[in-house]
Amino acid sequence: MPKKTQSGFVLIEFVTTLILIGVIGAFAGLFLYNGINGYLASKRNSETALKAQIVLDRLSAELRSISSLPVNPVANTSLTYRTSDSKLTGTRKIRYDSGSQTIYFSIDAGTEYPLIDQVASFNLSWPSADMDNADDDGNPTTGTQEISAILIELTISGVGTKLSVGTHPRVFIAKP
Repeated sequence: MPKKTQSGFVLIEFVTTLILIGVIGAFAGLFLYNGINGYLASKRNSETALKAQIVLDRLSAELRSISSLPVNPVANTSLTYRTSDSKLTGTRKIRYDSGSQTIYFSIDAGTEYPLIDQVASFNLSWPSADMDNADDDGNPTTGTQEISAILIELTISGVGTKLSVGTHPRVFIAKP
């Protein structure tokens, strides 16, 4: 009787092939997972940085034309001010609410509009110096202290990088 030739897979070859396909699939899945997570993190950080940059630019433009501060401003988290720009009328306010982690903006104590949310920390400060080297009569001397800059620092939740901007007012404002 003629001998039959067997063709096809033997059970051991089949199991070995399945194991190799599984290992290759696991590594491919891991690389895909890491790649997609990296892309999503990069996209999220880019969008957040753009959003923060827009807010910092807006605040910088607002505070550049500041003309007065209240006598006792609440340092670090809010600022009420008036501007010398005729297009920016009314008493304006920037306020950080740590509960909702949102920075708000309002005009004449009206509706508070959120500028940015997910703000983990926010700090406003205004260092002072004798900018005009004159006393109140205009005589050169060591006189009153004026605000030399308004500094804004914020940290966005999930990003962790502190973003900051310093704005120099166009007019001399006496230190409150």
